[in-house]
Amino acid sequence: MIRHFLNPPNWFTAASIFCSVYALTLLVGVGELTPAVLAQAATLIVFGGIFDMMDGRVARLTNRFSEFGVQLDSIADMVGFGVAPAVLVYAWSLHELGGLGVAVAVWYAICAAFRLARFNVNAVEHTWEFAGHSQGLTSTMAGGTLVTLVWVCNDYLIDVSIPPLMVAMLTGWVAFLMISSIPFRNFKDLRHNRVARRLFAVFLASCIGGAVVLHPSMWFGIGGGLYLVAGFVDGLVVAVHHRRLGRALLLDEEDDGGLFDDEDDVEPAHRS
Repeated sequence: MIRHFLNPPNWFTAASIFCSVYALTLLVGVGELTPAVLAQAATLIVFGGIFDMMDGRVARLTNRFSEFGVQLDSIADMVGFGVAPAVLVYAWSLHELGGLGVAVAVWYAICAAFRLARFNVNAVEHTWEFAGHSQGLTSTMAGGTLVTLVWVCNDYLIDVSIPPLMVAMLTGWVAFLMISSIPFRNFKDLRHNRVARRLFAVFLASCIGGAVVLHPSMWFGIGGGLYLVAGFVDGLVVAVHHRRLGRALLLDEEDDGGLFDDEDDVEPAHRS
């Protein structure tokens, strides 16, 4: 076990868990949940996501991949993008809905768990066919969207009130997108895909503009909102196009098969 503690990529995964758990301690503490505390908890979860993204890059740089690190990363994702966002959004708004708020928070956490389990299975069986896309909304983006919403509403938009029922609907929709099969771009094919490069450039420019002109939290606010809406529309377009292409190929194969069948029927008569 000591060698796993000494593995550099695991340090960043551990840092992600630390940020997420620290945020949870702020939410379940005995003190009052002021906007400043909610914004601090949201910021910690965001930093946890940043550390989570860095562990894979550190593993590639140091060539220290391990199956232990893969499993540890999956657990960290569940804590940072499943449990922590659910508790945060419940403590901020969903608690006002009573039992419905509890149900929505639990629904989100369960969907995050199922999403991560499906990802682990697909990583082994390679059943997903859309290159450059993830199957459903990733838990990282789902949790980041909810956390950013809480951060922005308790900092930059502190004077704006969002009805708890609307928050519940957004949380439930984001949870559904995680377990759906709608393809969302993961931008892993930037070098070979011109469309992905253009979309990434638009997202990056929008995030920078929001952070500079409005507020630092709007870097994630605009980025998360834009990715959620534009990614959903783009995923539907990609799925429809892929289905039409598959049907066209199927029809071509059927047409070719029909021609070969006719030739087979004609040839015996020709021989006679």
